[in-house]
Amino acid sequence: MAIEHWDAVPLPLAPADLPGDLTRTQLREQLRDASTAVVLRHRLAGQLAALHEQGRRVRGHEDGSVHAMRIAARRLRSALTTFGPVLEGGTPDGVRDELRWLGQELSPARDAQVLRERLLAMLEAQPPELVLGPVASRIDDGLRGAERRGRERALRALEDERSARLLDALDQLVLEPPLGARAQEPARDLLPDLLRRDLERLRRAVEAAEEREGQDRDLALHEARKKAKRLRYAAEAAAPVLGKRADKLVRRATAVQRSLGEHQDSVVSRALLREYGAQAHGEAENGFTFGRLHALEEARGEAAVRDFEKAWRRIRTKSWV
Repeated sequence: MAIEHWDAVPLPLAPADLPGDLTRTQLREQLRDASTAVVLRHRLAGQLAALHEQGRRVRGHEDGSVHAMRIAARRLRSALTTFGPVLEGGTPDGVRDELRWLGQELSPARDAQVLRERLLAMLEAQPPELVLGPVASRIDDGLRGAERRGRERALRALEDERSARLLDALDQLVLEPPLGARAQEPARDLLPDLLRRDLERLRRAVEAAEEREGQDRDLALHEARKKAKRLRYAAEAAAPVLGKRADKLVRRATAVQRSLGEHQDSVVSRALLREYGAQAHGEAENGFTFGRLHALEEARGEAAVRDFEKAWRRIRTKSWV
């Protein structure tokens, strides 16, 4: 049964050529002069351990577990992309695709939860005289149901043999990654090149968004957010080796990611509010409040874009690596 795989003891956090039970400072001392292969294996092993732990928490219905598990899957997929140049034959697309599948199975529960909390908080802040009709119940009932269905979907994914095969493939990757010749180069020499590749991906995505308008721009900004997230995760992996430079890049990339995340949340919220407003109208309810919330979300989205532009300038005007 696939579910038994989540109870298995995960691989050690550190590969065999890196001592375990290290403090943050000791880890940096060990990795500072390590090969790129050791840094990669440490990153993969750590996130695989997190994936196992969050899988158990999801099955235990613990708060925040679905979100944390999705993050672990994303970090694994990001590492396979960032470190692709040191892997024989490039990134193992099969594993990366399966990690994307797992993330997609986990997404609906978390997305519904975030959206429900966001919209109800906005509604709570409105003057009572501007809340017309059963707005709260329509939002709460609809998104609670979506969250419940999403959690059921996540649990089915963990019970699927497909997830068992994914865990086996990840175990194999940590134990015997398909390393190319460059993997033995010192990480301090190679990691800057890998970070520059991810930074360039983000730069191209931002430039593509600047050339678009309307919904096309929203989609392009969402793609830029994904690239910012990859850059952040890559800088996290590099931080034990590159130190303060990478730490600062983590913070700056996170600021870009979060502002674009706020923009994306506003895009999704507006689409749902429009749907709820249409439903209310069709059932002879007053749709005024949904329109008001839509306008407020539009303003939040515009403010998020301004925050993104400021955060992006703080990255693009500096030489990081």
